[in-house]
Amino acid sequence: MASLTELATRRLGAVLAGTCIVTAAAAGSAGVVIGQHTSGGGSSGNDAGGPGATSATTSQPSPAATVVTVIPSATSVGADNTAAPTGSLPGAPSRVNQFGIPVGYPHTEPGAISACGNYVSAYMAAGNREPTRIRNVLNSISISGVADKVSKSIIDTDTQTEKNFGIQSINSPEAAFNLRVVGYHTQSFTPAKASVQIWANASVGVYGSSAELAPQESWGTDVCTVAWTGGDWKLADAGNGPDGPSPTDRASEQFQRFILQGAPS
Repeated sequence: MASLTELATRRLGAVLAGTCIVTAAAAGSAGVVIGQHTSGGGSSGNDAGGPGATSATTSQPSPAATVVTVIPSATSVGADNTAAPTGSLPGAPSRVNQFGIPVGYPHTEPGAISACGNYVSAYMAAGNREPTRIRNVLNSISISGVADKVSKSIIDTDTQTEKNFGIQSINSPEAAFNLRVVGYHTQSFTPAKASVQIWANASVGVYGSSAELAPQESWGTDVCTVAWTGGDWKLADAGNGPDGPSPTDRASEQFQRFILQGAPS
């Protein structure tokens, strides 16, 4: 039987949050940038079955988003950026939106990977998962119809997590809900659509509680699909991938690293 921590961190149950511009380490053909953001909150964990499922360590994020330095020069909205600016990191975003989420990616595989890393980080952030906020956050980075589906899954999962752990909110002071994007593995890529497996570490639980409810660490994946539309990579779907692997498992070698670029202002 799964533990409460495992149940709470099933992908959509917890969300990953990144606080810097993240760019995938150049490995082989694609280094990727995950734009750093400090949008409203700490990281969260994932639970198999929905986006953002891994364990989570508590973070008490505030809804205010802090913009960070972005690597590439800004490009006009809707422009088809078929290549990254000269001298920039592969896949680097060109700006951040109103929620502090990096957007404006090049029309390349690294751009698609970076978009997935940052979008998963955004919906995994505990502060962004507030029921009154999550749908708007997802609407800012998704194609039509996706925000309703994913936000409902996240809200339902978090409601059950709060009930299981006996807390009022995953953002309560006693709650540990922290997810961190660690790496990626490209499942498929075309100029129109890409599917990327995002590997994450999570810690979730209740501080100062019994052993069963105490924060525990876990590893898991989310599968992110992005589509090229309106001159940018937009979230087209998000769901739970397989649990694990632990860094001590050979299977972890399939994942390439992200690079954090920049820092909160």
